[in-house]
Amino acid sequence: MVAWLGALVIGAALMAEVLLAPPTADERWHLLAILAGPAVVAAALVPMLRRWVSSRASVAGAALVVGLCSLALGAVTTSAASNAMFLSTHDYRLFLVVLVLSCGIALAVGSQLTRPLARDIAALGEVAQRVAGGDLTARSGITRNDEVGRTAKAVDRMVGSLQAAAQERERLTAARQLLFTGIGHDLRTPLAAMRAAVESLQDGLAPDPGRYLGLVANELTNVQTLLDQLVEFARIESGQPVISETVSVAEIAHEAVEALTPLAARQKVTMRITADGICLAIANTLDVSRAIRNLIENAIRHSPADGVVTVGVTTTGDCVQVNVRDAGTGFPADFRAHAFDPFTRADPARALHSGHSGLGLAIARALVQQHGGDAWLGDGPGGDVLLSFPTPPVSTKEPHR
Repeated sequence: MVAWLGALVIGAALMAEVLLAPPTADERWHLLAILAGPAVVAAALVPMLRRWVSSRASVAGAALVVGLCSLALGAVTTSAASNAMFLSTHDYRLFLVVLVLSCGIALAVGSQLTRPLARDIAALGEVAQRVAGGDLTARSGITRNDEVGRTAKAVDRMVGSLQAAAQERERLTAARQLLFTGIGHDLRTPLAAMRAAVESLQDGLAPDPGRYLGLVANELTNVQTLLDQLVEFARIESGQPVISETVSVAEIAHEAVEALTPLAARQKVTMRITADGICLAIANTLDVSRAIRNLIENAIRHSPADGVVTVGVTTTGDCVQVNVRDAGTGFPADFRAHAFDPFTRADPARALHSGHSGLGLAIARALVQQHGGDAWLGDGPGGDVLLSFPTPPVSTKEPHR
């Protein structure tokens, strides 16, 4: 600051030398004293004013005082210069009146201009206090183009990010609670059935030990199915990277239908499949197979005896669609919005004897979305569930099996 003030004084002295050309050395030194005096006063006052301003409670008041101090220094300099010009007493007094009026006007204008600044800074402080108190809906609503406005926008973005993080944390907490509740509920039933069967065998009360052992084996299969689904769901939720390739969705669907035909035969359900060509897509073979099989198993469970499960594979635009339809009554209207949520079932009582956790549709959708596709329910009267996979570019290699 001292160097800047010194440069200003030297520049003003050179300009006075060129424009005024003082005739004597005394006048030259007198003029230099008039120019250097305010700079010396400013250099002495600024450190004290800086400490005083930083301790003020009102930003607007501090800004107003700073402006008035600057104006006062300018007024003193102007008054000294005017007096040195040897004006008449009348002219000099008139100059002082105008100078006082100018200071009053500057005071009034400065107080009005600094009031919005103080209001916006106070609003920022209020937002900070509300956020510290846990209110993540607080926003400043400040619209300015200066540093205060940019700070307000940054604060609003920060609070928005905190709010989004809190909502995501609440969602994950709820999902974790739902996971634990679902696991406990779905394991309790088969374990209780196996315990009862084992106790009957140990006490010699089982009239048909072979049938009781078959019950235990069936419940063990249900527990294994549940654990396999949980492992698959955890793998998907962990966000592990997947390797995509060009695959034939039609061929994978045919293999899934062939593998699940024995299960459908035990349920007296007929399997049918139609495909529009080989239907190439960019995905992972195992993920496509798991998603389609989950849908087919779900359709078989919900189909009545002598029903038909139809699997259709078509290429539509830039995606391959898989439509799995059963002959059941379809999804209830109040269940459709939650059909793909984990641990949800249209009929919770079915899990008591089927051993299924309600993860099938959730896993299918997650597997498809990992490859840029989607899953949704059809609008037909039956239980239509559709999957879509992105198609590869025009030039493709041979599909992987």
